[in-house]
Amino acid sequence: MKRIAALILWTAGWAWGEEMVRVPAGSAERVDARSGVTVRVSTRAFFMGATEVTQGEYEKLMGRNPAIYKGDQRPVENVSWWEAIRYCNRRSEREKLLSVYDPATGRADRRRNGYRLPTEAEWVAAGGEEKSDGRLGTTNTKSMAALAEPRMKGTVPVGAGKANARGIYDLLGNVWEWCEDWFDAAGNVEVSADPAGPSGGVERVIRGGSFLTPATGRTKGFRSSMEPGRRSKYTGFRVVRNDDGAGERVVSQGDWFAPFAARPKVAAMPLVGDVTGLRAKWAKLLGSPYGKGFVPEFKMVETFRESNYEGTLGYLGVELGGGEKVLVMRPTGSGTRKLPVVIVPFYDVDAPAGRNLGGRDFAPPGVRSLAYLAVQRGYMAVAIRWFGESYGESYAEAVANLAERHPGCTGLGKWVWDAQRLVDFLVAREDVDKERIAMMGHSLGGKMTLYAAAMDRRIGVAVASEPGMGFSYSNYEDYWYWGERLKDVPEGTDQHELLGMLAPRPFLLIAGDSGDGDKSIAYLDAVRVLYPAEGLGFINHRTGHSPTLDSVRRAMDWVEHWFGAMAVTASK
Repeated sequence: MKRIAALILWTAGWAWGEEMVRVPAGSAERVDARSGVTVRVSTRAFFMGATEVTQGEYEKLMGRNPAIYKGDQRPVENVSWWEAIRYCNRRSEREKLLSVYDPATGRADRRRNGYRLPTEAEWVAAGGEEKSDGRLGTTNTKSMAALAEPRMKGTVPVGAGKANARGIYDLLGNVWEWCEDWFDAAGNVEVSADPAGPSGGVERVIRGGSFLTPATGRTKGFRSSMEPGRRSKYTGFRVVRNDDGAGERVVSQGDWFAPFAARPKVAAMPLVGDVTGLRAKWAKLLGSPYGKGFVPEFKMVETFRESNYEGTLGYLGVELGGGEKVLVMRPTGSGTRKLPVVIVPFYDVDAPAGRNLGGRDFAPPGVRSLAYLAVQRGYMAVAIRWFGESYGESYAEAVANLAERHPGCTGLGKWVWDAQRLVDFLVAREDVDKERIAMMGHSLGGKMTLYAAAMDRRIGVAVASEPGMGFSYSNYEDYWYWGERLKDVPEGTDQHELLGMLAPRPFLLIAGDSGDGDKSIAYLDAVRVLYPAEGLGFINHRTGHSPTLDSVRRAMDWVEHWFGAMAVTASK
């Protein structure tokens, strides 16, 4: 017998003949069309129908058989997307499971344990893009006559061919299969963990091809789309269900430090002074606008909705009578549940979001869109503006105003204050996972990350790209950072002490042989004993100041890896 023996599910005397195959958690790399960054898309374990839903199964439940190519064991076709989800709901009700779909809107609650259509990511995870003996059409695309015979014969019984390595039949060929996702031709990765496509659209995704689809490169990956109300004799569907007992999720891990033999021989810098006393020393050197902190108020300016996140733009009252621009980005559909947070400081909030929000500094989506990439991974992303963009017409005026308002406070001291007030605001929110707060930034944002994380232990994970680890490596003497106060720094004091204060929380340094390079390893080596194994990471892409696509992807992997470790620790 070619088909695996059916798993019989009995509920109140109702028997089903369709086998459900478990697809384990996994991940695959995709290039996000919007940012150009390679994203590792992961899916949790789930169960998928070994075959497409047959006409016999559909008629038994729905009371009719709409198929054109008749046969109880042939796949049901000529059903719309709406009819497919109604079948899923009714089957869930029959088996006393929670229905997934709102019948009026089609919205899915994938936390429920009922039957549903696969997301496109799940269809791929089940092996839909792998080569197989799928029953596709002829490779002859030159003659209409080549379509005549298969059009007459139509579909074949499900499970009559060869299953793929997971035991699933006909992911390619026989009939196209409805997926849950709205169709996006650009191929944006909306979220990286269990993605379900855009939040809206015109057509729904169909995958896999039919018995007419040619097995050639013209098939565009056996991916197409149709309006959800449309029916076709070439399109059917299969069902999936959550694996309720398996909450595992694949978290990618990378090589975050060069092999020891490849590292240059540099002398480790001694850590001067007791680590517990360093924070007071640096707080005095940096200065502060006020002596005592407070939880600031947030004044909303506008809200907007992208396909994969909801944005709230406003001003955070980091000063008495003044505020700083902040953008809060929550993944679409995350409700009010607690989320881990990635803070992204930069000149303005526009570049981290990859969206023009009226600020002075905007860059199209790309490697510096760190907040967008974080929300894509399912985190709450929070972008915050540097005071130099808000305190005056330009940096000169901003620093002059700082000196008048807060004498003795350096530019980096002002930033540390702003960052602490932002964290105060976040930990007071009910939708924030207070145990998992990260910060990452590039260039100016890298400096801001290094200083903020060192001075605030609530920031649990840090990533700095090209900050300039040594005072001599970058422009720290500029008045918007330290200015003339840099000469007051005691001899032997350097930014390896910031890493000492950051320990044992994980820190990743991304170098490009511009602001940082192999020489920066000395700063990491100076404090390595204070960190857990692999708690200090180093990547040198050697291509200049701007991060590479690969280094940004690995930075996101770093945060995901340590957030996962922190979650395990917190649960014990």
